[in-house]
Amino acid sequence: MTMNRGRTVAATPFGLRLTTKTSIAALLVGLVLQVPGAAYAQQSSILSADQKAITFAIPVQDLNQALLTFTQQANLQVFYDVSRVQGLQNTALTGPFTPEQALKILLSGTGMTYQFTGKDRVSIQKIDSTDTTGTQIDPIYIEATNAHASNDGLATGYVATMSSSATKTGTPLIETAKSISVVTRKELDDRASANLEDAVSYSAGVTTNNYGYDPRFDQVYVRGYPVHIYGDYRDGLRQMTGDYATFRTEPYDLEQVEIVKGPTAVLYGQSTPGGILNSVTKRPREGAKNEVYGRYTDTESYEGGFDLSTKVNKDGKWLSRFVGMRRTGETSNDIQDDRLMFAPSIRWQPNDNTDLTIYLQAQKDETDASATLLNVNGNIVDYRTSDPDYDYQKQTQLQLGYDISHKIDDTPFTLNQKTRFGYFDLEARYLTGSVTGGGWRNNNAEYWRGAQAAAERLWSIQLDNQVVSEFETGATDHTLLTGVDYIYSKSDYRFGTGVADSAFTFYLNNPGYGVSGPTPAYTQRDDIEYSQVGTYLQDQLKVDNWHISLGARLDYAEYSRQSRVSDSGSSEYHTKPTYNVGVLYAFDMGLSPYVNWATSFLPSKNKNASNDILPPSESEQYEAGVKYQPTGYDSFVTLSAYRLVEENVARYAGYSATIGSYYEAIGKVESRGAEIEGNFNLGHGLNLTTSYTFNHAKIVKGTNRGNTPTLTPETTASGWIDYALPEGPLKGVSFGAGGRYVGSSYSSMANTSKNDSYGVVDAAVRYNFAALDDQLAGLSLAINGTNIADNKAGVCNNGYCYQIEGRTVTATLKYAW
Repeated sequence: MTMNRGRTVAATPFGLRLTTKTSIAALLVGLVLQVPGAAYAQQSSILSADQKAITFAIPVQDLNQALLTFTQQANLQVFYDVSRVQGLQNTALTGPFTPEQALKILLSGTGMTYQFTGKDRVSIQKIDSTDTTGTQIDPIYIEATNAHASNDGLATGYVATMSSSATKTGTPLIETAKSISVVTRKELDDRASANLEDAVSYSAGVTTNNYGYDPRFDQVYVRGYPVHIYGDYRDGLRQMTGDYATFRTEPYDLEQVEIVKGPTAVLYGQSTPGGILNSVTKRPREGAKNEVYGRYTDTESYEGGFDLSTKVNKDGKWLSRFVGMRRTGETSNDIQDDRLMFAPSIRWQPNDNTDLTIYLQAQKDETDASATLLNVNGNIVDYRTSDPDYDYQKQTQLQLGYDISHKIDDTPFTLNQKTRFGYFDLEARYLTGSVTGGGWRNNNAEYWRGAQAAAERLWSIQLDNQVVSEFETGATDHTLLTGVDYIYSKSDYRFGTGVADSAFTFYLNNPGYGVSGPTPAYTQRDDIEYSQVGTYLQDQLKVDNWHISLGARLDYAEYSRQSRVSDSGSSEYHTKPTYNVGVLYAFDMGLSPYVNWATSFLPSKNKNASNDILPPSESEQYEAGVKYQPTGYDSFVTLSAYRLVEENVARYAGYSATIGSYYEAIGKVESRGAEIEGNFNLGHGLNLTTSYTFNHAKIVKGTNRGNTPTLTPETTASGWIDYALPEGPLKGVSFGAGGRYVGSSYSSMANTSKNDSYGVVDAAVRYNFAALDDQLAGLSLAINGTNIADNKAGVCNNGYCYQIEGRTVTATLKYAW
């Protein structure tokens, strides 16, 4: 326990409880890279434990980031007042040194000194320059832990080095033989990501806007495959989809987003071959920041939220966190996008072996039910097919669950269980020309429309039971994962359609909105059930620098659909094994080449034009790549190349007024691609993320053999750079700028028409008011512009056309402590 100017700060195994808002605000500031400046040097005598030499590699950068890197390389707990290292720059440190020697070099020229308070604990202190005796000024201590593996394995800055999604065991990325992208919390904040598509749009291998801007769904494609339907995971458990509705994810409630590319069925069961997207939710943890914010958008949207963490009791065994937000207003395309979200959670850690978190996530969304634009022979008319005064989509969702982990004393075994119950209730109505008597008339001067309505309720439950054991056989280290998971969902789907009604006609020579009318009765009522049971085994072996992963799984899946109108239905049963093999060699200088082979299968819920369920798809991928995490530099680069083949591929084919959306089995698709992605915390207030993707996809068997699958661009690229200005009159100002490019794509399987390539530019400017006065620490203002050139690129898909999100400017005022 440390006494500081009459205030007591108590250390715990998970960090320190800070007793003042000033201290907590300083923690937030310390997690963001600061601008280096001139400083003076003094040294003082120190006391240290017996230490061994360690090879360090820490370049010149801001002192806060250098200290975080030092904790990672020295494996020590370091305590310091973050506000007192702001604007300071370390001395470069390279070579073998004891931690004591390393600190002397690292702090040289900073006016800071250090003192070992235990074998693995050291405090960083500022020397009082007015005291000729070199007296140390006692700081408010803040613990600096591993720069990347701190905070329950969450990333700091733009660079992540850990992921729990690819292996379910929290393996370093540099040791994982698979391509993985991680979008950190800082990236989400810097770009003011308003939805999941915005959050991942700068990641390699990822495309969004495949149906234009449509806030009804979180539409994300990985390596050409939609992951928002069968590959949408939250905290390692799948978010189930109904026949129409899907769970929505609010980015403000996330710590980071992890994208695992390629087949992942060996751990997760039936999923899309492109990969999975796993959203990591904010949970109670030591050191979590508190904040409140307000946001205004130039499209007349208003938003506010909070993220509050507390210790329930003094010893820190019980922690709680409350996250919430409210948004009301429209988007750039005059589409309503209202949201209310509240997510409380509580965490119990009675000892070092047991960890239990119980959580609730409640959310209510209201958007328009159709974002489709009018088009005449493929030429987009900038008016909606529906009417914003008529249509709506209202969804209420609830997820309640727990995660528990327990390590059995005196054994190599750890038991893990994740359980979640989910529920959503949706109702929607809209106008469309896809009804009897609908479409263009009178030389394309009149668009006749009818009303359609859909409603769905879904109940789901997921369980994942795991046993992790770590042991050795000779020179080989093993991390053995065995598991059994279970998914069950049941939905009540209803659909109704009318015929074309002159009251709903849109006149092109007198365009406008403001239509009202009745909701059609439901004429289709289906009960849909889905269940999956899987058993899996994964062994991660380490022999010297070799890392080998072997996995196998056996799944049983059942799907049934029963009409309550006709009292008829069908069921599908499937059993299938899947496999994964990965081999990686981790060189000491940070280079890790790897190869990977994986398989998957996916039972279909999609219907064809005859209302029959399509057969399951099967996929296989070969991937080779190299990962680079250079020693002494806070960066991570991944280069990968792959060949991905899928049989019985189902693709959207159209819409019928009688059966709704229908699909077709297009045969066999082969994708050959390459991706490169880099994330860099460059120091001096500079952060960067960049990516490039090449994906050559072809239908190699089936009706459209030789053609390219719909909405699969061959080339995409992106880059975002963020810079905080150095000392001077503009201290406290930081800028961000980025661009995204999406290549052209075909709008139908017949490849008779194309969507043009397009690019968008995003930008941000922020101001930290702490630069004006220390009393304003934690207060910041950010102005973000998305698609600032207002490029309203069109995207057409089998006759339906959309636009990407237009220019959106947001102002966010935030206070953190």
